[in-house]
Amino acid sequence: MKTQILLISFLCIFACSIQAQVQQRTTTFHSGLEKAGFSVNPPQPGFKPDHMVVPVKRNMFDSSGYVWKWDTIMCYNVASGANPFQRASRTYNSFGEQLTILYERRLGSLAWENYAREADAYDSAGNWVYQLQEVWQNNAWVNYQKQEFVYNTNGDQVDWKRVFWDSTAWDNGWHYSWHFDANGLNDTCMFQQGQDSLWVNQWLWIPTYDGNDYMTSSLMYSWLNNNWAVTSRDSSTYNANGNHLTYLRQNWINSSWANNSFQTTTWDTAGNCLSSLYQLWQNNAWENYQFNVYTYDPAGNKVMEIWQNWSNGAWVNGHRILYDYDTSINLLSETSQDWVNAAWRNAYTYQFTYDSWGNLVTGKVLHWFNGWHPYDGGLDVYANHERDMVLQGEMYRYEAVIDSILVFTEPGPSQGQVTLYPNPAHSRIYISSPAASTGSHGSLTMYDLRGQLILTKQLEIGTTGVDISGLKPGVYFVRFSNNGRTRLLKFIKD
Repeated sequence: MKTQILLISFLCIFACSIQAQVQQRTTTFHSGLEKAGFSVNPPQPGFKPDHMVVPVKRNMFDSSGYVWKWDTIMCYNVASGANPFQRASRTYNSFGEQLTILYERRLGSLAWENYAREADAYDSAGNWVYQLQEVWQNNAWVNYQKQEFVYNTNGDQVDWKRVFWDSTAWDNGWHYSWHFDANGLNDTCMFQQGQDSLWVNQWLWIPTYDGNDYMTSSLMYSWLNNNWAVTSRDSSTYNANGNHLTYLRQNWINSSWANNSFQTTTWDTAGNCLSSLYQLWQNNAWENYQFNVYTYDPAGNKVMEIWQNWSNGAWVNGHRILYDYDTSINLLSETSQDWVNAAWRNAYTYQFTYDSWGNLVTGKVLHWFNGWHPYDGGLDVYANHERDMVLQGEMYRYEAVIDSILVFTEPGPSQGQVTLYPNPAHSRIYISSPAASTGSHGSLTMYDLRGQLILTKQLEIGTTGVDISGLKPGVYFVRFSNNGRTRLLKFIKD
């Protein structure tokens, strides 16, 4: 049991050391909400959020010049059947950064009721600096938790605090702080746990780098008896492309270093990981523990990964995951299988559908029991080939309903395109659209964030003006039907 715990810790830290190179935003909202602060070092061992929302900078994979931003996600579980039991709604600023997200729930066919919400703020550089999470209790919004982030002049995150509401005041939760050297390399990370109004040291992480800025070793210290005491050491080697080749974990025991675990990784010439061998130090020798193998299609997309366990002097299949994509490299399905009675047996599958722009509009999780059946579990939501959100715990499918939008991003209109300006707007918006080939001017309909119809108007030749001075501040959608095509755009009334 002890060796298994050590291995899990080793694998977590190794995985996080790789993820440290990618900015991510994660947090935990026990009620079901989650968004995340990215960190160079992982949270505490065993930390696993209930629900994560990872808003990321959008990559323009879509040559159409549109960026997808979902505004409403309808969520279903097995108990709710054909009726959604949860609705998630977002609003954005003019830069496409999330400002608010509201979660509503209902029982059966009853009206939607508030459940939880969060509000976010950003600095002038677009860095996420603040988040407030609240839950709906006794017909009022009640504080749940708050996060604050600080950055240095290079845009590196140097501080992350999370505090929790205890019904009367904010209590310290936990605190990360980072320091970067003159070359922009993270040279320390410290974690502190909240205790009443104080921050109490927990652990300190100090890495070292080679001339190529690859992290070659790191020391972990724990706070004991009001002093830092070294507890473990990690050492890494790399190939010429900077990919990990070996990863060694050692623990400080009886005033000397003792081997704990070791990983060896192989890569192809395209930088794809082909295999990972995990070993444990037992009886003064390295013993095999787990072997992972990965395969890819010609485009470099991972199509299969197999996990094998060492048993009685041989590798035995344990688990594998199969990935299937469409021609636009959208993930269509992710199927997990277990090795049972010398054959692969289905366990779970995740299935997704997309619109013509490659935006994911539905997701579903199923488990195998003499066929595929709905199953409540975790589901990813993707946008522009990137994970945008994880619906986790009690969800078997979701739908990005019609309010999901396409936001026009090109600097100027081209033939056949529709534009809306100014955005945000205060008293009036203008819509420029191409002339209809049939001679019809087409139509315009406007909706609020809840999908309620605001107005219907015929499109005018060239530019159509709409008076919005009577609207409340907020997010609205305008749908255009012209030339047999439909476009949906969003604008903000300030």
